[in-house]
This record gives sequence, structure tokens and C-alpha cells, in this order.
Amino acid sequence: MGQDIWVIIPVKPLLTSKSRLAQVLSAEARAELMREFLMRMLAELQQVFEWTHILLVSSDPAVAAIARRFGVLLLAEERPLGLNTAVTQATHLAAAHGAAGVLILPADLPFLTAMDVRHLLAQRTGDGPMLVICSDDRGSGTNALFLSPPDAFTFQYGPGSFQKHLREGRRRRMACQIVQRPGLQFDLDTEIDWQIYQQARLNVSGMAEFH
Repeated sequence: MGQDIWVIIPVKPLLTSKSRLAQVLSAEARAELMREFLMRMLAELQQVFEWTHILLVSSDPAVAAIARRFGVLLLAEERPLGLNTAVTQATHLAAAHGAAGVLILPADLPFLTAMDVRHLLAQRTGDGPMLVICSDDRGSGTNALFLSPPDAFTFQYGPGSFQKHLREGRRRRMACQIVQRPGLQFDLDTEIDWQIYQQARLNVSGMAEFH
């Protein structure tokens, strides 16, 4: 699986990430958190994809160092260009290197597993143009977006992107499939998300100690 599919992960400069958590975490703590999330995600993805098919997009030297550590590809931005521009450039690069499809994921999915990714890719049907999408847990944003073929798609990341991406896919006559998986839908944006994440970590730690 994954021989003709590229995973694209756009990553903001780590020190400016998760600004909505500024009341509970310092910039340095938020950067370290995102670094941990990204490394965990790459470890899960490398169970599904060859390293040559994972592409990080970032202007941050710290992200470049993570790419080198995991042996994945990096599209280095001179400066942050915005999510839609970053994803568009990365998708064009993947298509130019023969990708039949791309899977776009944010870096802040702390509970993502290889099984989640395999489930999403299993929703592909037939050989025609296909879109598989998973929202965030609020049903508004886009937490996973698979496109085949990977070109000629106008990305709509931002408020309400889930419905906007569905409309774009239908406008382009792509078969559209919606996926719902907790590991894909939970992202960490707000203080409430932070509390949920902390509680989940405590629960996992407690189960490990119990066993």
C-alpha cells in the first residue's frame, strides 16, 4: 500500500504554532508539543508508506531536522506562504514525481494511528477521480483529505473547509467518500482540546501501570 500515494504534511514554524493555547503553554512548550506530535505521526505513517512518499512542507529549520532524522522528504519554504499555497505546491511536486494520489494531513493529530490511515485509504473505489475526506471533531475543518488524481484541485483550507472541499470535489465530478475516525478527527486547537488530550494521556498511563 502507498506505492503511488504521497502523504503531504504542512507544518507551521513550531514556535508560532498553537497560539490559541498561549494561556496554558509557553511558545517553547507549544513548539516541543508539536515536535512530539510530528515525530509520532511520522513513526505511524512509516508503517504504511515508504519514506520516499512522505513530504513535509515547512520553513522551519527544526522541521527540516525532523525530516532528516526520519529520512522523509522536505519542501522547504523560504517563508510561510499559507496553508493553501503550501499544499498546492506540494501536490504539484508529488504529481510531477508520478504520484497517483495524495493524502494531506495536519501535524497536530496526536491520536493518529497507522490503522486510521489504512482505513481511510481502503475507502478508495474504482479507477476514476476520487476524494476521501475526514472532518475535525467539530465537523467544520478538514483533518484528512485524499485526492486522486492529485492535480487540478483548488484547496479551501480555512473556516468551513470540510463542506467547501466536498463541493469542490463534486464540482470536479470526483467520487466523494466521507470517513469518520476519532484518531483522524481529534486535533489540538483549544484549551478544551488540551484538557481532553491531557486526560487521555493520563488514562493511557494509568492503564499501562495497571497492567
